[in-house]
Amino acid sequence: MLVLMFVGIVFAGLLGGAIGWGIVNSSCTEHPTVADQLLQAVPGTKTHTHSCDAALLGAAVVGSAVAAIGAGVVSGLMLRAQSEWRAHPPARTPPPRTSVSRSRSGGTPPHT
Repeated sequence: MLVLMFVGIVFAGLLGGAIGWGIVNSSCTEHPTVADQLLQAVPGTKTHTHSCDAALLGAAVVGSAVAAIGAGVVSGLMLRAQSEWRAHPPARTPPPRTSVSRSRSGGTPPHT
């Protein structure tokens, strides 16, 4: 059970990192924007494009950490609930008494 939970937490971390990387990859561009291209046409103006590598790495690390911590919390809560169920099993209902018969007409039950 613990190995399965560990694998689930690692898998959630990998997916969280992929999601974080994907979000930054879709919004960060290393190509010059239209405004940068227009400014490059002006003599004496230098524009620079930034690298997205640090942002991609940061997003992947943060996404992995958030997803793994969330999966770890859920796993911990699940283990705690499972231990509670084992420590306090649900009460069994006693079998119905057959020595006293009650009428089916809905009359007054007999006093015992």
